[in-house]
Amino acid sequence: MVVIKAALVGRAGGLAAVLGAGVVIGFATCAQASAAPTDPNAPSARADSGQHTAAPARRASAGNRDPARARIALRSATAPRAATLASATVAPVVAESPIPEFAVSELAVPVPWRQARTSIAKPPASVTDAAPVTFPWSDPRGRQITIYKGTHFAIPNSFGYFIQQTVGTGTFISNSAYDLKDVDQYDWNKFTGIAFTPLEPDRDAAMVGWRYNLTTLEFEIAPFYNVNKARILPNENPLSPGYEVISVPVGETFEFAVDYSGITLSYGGRTVYKPYPSGLAPNVWTAARVSGWFGGNEVAPRTLSYFLRLD
Repeated sequence: MVVIKAALVGRAGGLAAVLGAGVVIGFATCAQASAAPTDPNAPSARADSGQHTAAPARRASAGNRDPARARIALRSATAPRAATLASATVAPVVAESPIPEFAVSELAVPVPWRQARTSIAKPPASVTDAAPVTFPWSDPRGRQITIYKGTHFAIPNSFGYFIQQTVGTGTFISNSAYDLKDVDQYDWNKFTGIAFTPLEPDRDAAMVGWRYNLTTLEFEIAPFYNVNKARILPNENPLSPGYEVISVPVGETFEFAVDYSGITLSYGGRTVYKPYPSGLAPNVWTAARVSGWFGGNEVAPRTLSYFLRLD
């Protein structure tokens, strides 16, 4: 009995020793397999021993078919890479904090470049070469003169002191026409000129007269004078050699010149000149430019306008 017990004990001890050695070898193998992906000095990473230990580890992982464990393992394997990727893409942006591009170009680029950039931004030549816009105050016909209904005087006035000559052009438009419906239609309105008694322009003056002809539907201009309040009217006889009336169509421009020698009017190749009459002596110290005036004894039947340009 003693011999049998001893044999059994000896076999059990040998089995335990074998099992214990297996456990120890298993633990060592697992430790080496787990250290292989990260530790370059681990035995599994060496060329002489990696082929003996890596195969059991691959067979063990291939035999594991649990989906939950597979997902956990996949997340564990990819997590370090994701962290590394995030740190590689986000960290440089936060660390550098670059200045916006527009700020760099404004602060760091010298002034001549900014001037060159401004010149580049100019519109194309087809835009800059367009026809200039004409404003009322730059009208080639001059200033628009208005005589309001029920009044005599023109706005704006053309008054001036120490005038030695009044030279320029005049243009009548369709809004210049009027109809007084009586014989006063033949009275002369004042366009411009020179008066030598500013407080009484109808006393001594050399002026350009105008009126509207209802028969020809054109405007008529002529020279006339005031000498001590006496009117020296133009020669209105078309059959007379000294006929002094010029007819001007609507929209056409005529020329005038009033100086200390006389009055000159020109349109359509025809010129009328009328010198100062006796009894009228120019005086520069009292000379003033005559502004527009409608009628003699009647006011404007409607609001009228025309253009006056002074050279």
